[in-house]
Amino acid sequence: MVTEVTFKLIPVKKYSRLAVVFLKDLKNISEVINESLKLDPESIESYDDNTVKIAVKFFYEFLKNKGVIGFIKFFFSFMQDFFMILTGGMPKLIFLIEFAEDDESLIEKKMAELKGKLAPLGLKFKITKSKEETEKYWDVRHESFNLLRKHVKGKHTAPFIDDFIVRPEFLPEFLPRLDAILKQYNLIYTIAGHPGDGNFHIIPLIDKSTNIDKIILELSEKVYSLVLEYHGSITAEHNDGIIRTPFLPQMYGEKIMKIFREIKNIFDPQDIFNPGKKTLYTKNDIKKYLTKE
Repeated sequence: MVTEVTFKLIPVKKYSRLAVVFLKDLKNISEVINESLKLDPESIESYDDNTVKIAVKFFYEFLKNKGVIGFIKFFFSFMQDFFMILTGGMPKLIFLIEFAEDDESLIEKKMAELKGKLAPLGLKFKITKSKEETEKYWDVRHESFNLLRKHVKGKHTAPFIDDFIVRPEFLPEFLPRLDAILKQYNLIYTIAGHPGDGNFHIIPLIDKSTNIDKIILELSEKVYSLVLEYHGSITAEHNDGIIRTPFLPQMYGEKIMKIFREIKNIFDPQDIFNPGKKTLYTKNDIKKYLTKE
């Protein structure tokens, strides 16, 4: 229970630039993360090839609200990326590594150092030259799934495996195994996340006629088992919630679950607040939250 909070504000730095790294496969993902973190970036974000395909498919949606001049600038800024995909193939993962400083020369120095460190890996590396160029990559990162959700009829978002975390050194092996599991279920999905700490989000689109037991509950079991095999956590930043409650014993063990229940009984003996959440719900209990009404 929080009774008092003190906030400390951090001033926004004057300058920022974005390094965009295109990974043709996942074998170098740990090196990219480690070398980036050494330079204290403002953020490290990522999105996958499925996200890029969505951006291409619904490209007009990105453009139509930008006005005539914005339309032209945005369109031509992507030409180099389209040419790169046509000649070199679709990247498996795209990293957005942002640096921010009050001294612009420090950003230039960090960018040059990062480019030099990654050069032996043979990765395509790009430094944005303007605010508009930077924004196009963030637009893809932030808007692609919204576009997919709006344009695929008969399906809805299902955030049931959307917040796991695995240490970066395991990602080259973990992510291909995760992808193989997801492909077993013929789902439309994108993978995006915060690779600096190995936190990823997957929100598949589920058909309204989907068998809940077969897809959501069975797939959750497989994904979470894989996460725990690599000593990760099934919850990173979005809290456990109702949907993950039946899988928490797998994560914490019965001893810790008993402590959760004891604390719950002390403060809420009649189970009034968020009944069943994190302490009692089974897979059968949560089915009512997964209906397609």
